[in-house]
Amino acid sequence: MKTIYMVRHGESETNAGGLILGAEKTALTPRGLLQAEAIAERCERLTIDAIVASPALRTKQTAEVIAKRIGKSIEYEKDFLEWDRGSHRIGKRWDDPELVAGELRIIEHASDPDWREADEETFTDLNARAGRALLFLESRKEENLLLVGHGLFSRILLGRAAFGEDFKGRDFAHLLRFFRTENTGLTVLQFDTPHRRGEWALLTWNDHAHLG
Repeated sequence: MKTIYMVRHGESETNAGGLILGAEKTALTPRGLLQAEAIAERCERLTIDAIVASPALRTKQTAEVIAKRIGKSIEYEKDFLEWDRGSHRIGKRWDDPELVAGELRIIEHASDPDWREADEETFTDLNARAGRALLFLESRKEENLLLVGHGLFSRILLGRAAFGEDFKGRDFAHLLRFFRTENTGLTVLQFDTPHRRGEWALLTWNDHAHLG
C-alpha cells in the first residue's frame, strides 16, 4: 500500500492579488512562508519517506521549509507543475475580467479535444500529464510520499485517480467548480490498499486545520 500526502504551496504573490509572473516565477508572500512553517510542523508527525515537488518557485519554497524540518531531500518533477493557462496571462492580475472569461471558455470547451483558445494546456493535455504523474507515483518504491504541488492541478490528479482513462472534460469542469483548496491544505490519497488492489482512494481532502 502507498500513501501520498499532497500539499498545496503556501500563499503566493499572485494568490495575494499580485500580478501573474509565469508558471515558475511567482514567490511566496511572508504569510505564505508562515503557512509553510505550519504545514512543516504538521509533517513532522507524519511518516514521510521522500518529498517530490513541482519545480515552480512557490512550491520549491514550500517544499524547502518542510524538507528542512523533517530532514529529507527534494526531487523536482515537471509533470506536477500547475495548469498552464496561456502565456497571455503573464503580467496581468489573476482576476482580470478578460482572463476570467477566457478561463471559463476553456472549461466550457473541455470536451472538445480540437478546441484551443491560445497556447494554454487543454483538458486533453492535462489529462495526459495527470496520467503520467500518477504512473510516476505508482512506480515509486517508497510507501509514504509527500507531494508539494498546486491547487488546480491537484484537482486534475484527483479526477484522473478517480476516473482513470474515463476522466472526461465534463468531469473536469465539475471538479474545478466543486472542489476548493486552501494554501498548504493537506490531501491524502492511497494506492493499492488491501480493499482496492491497483486502485486509488481518497482519504482526506484539503485539510488545513494547521492554519487555525
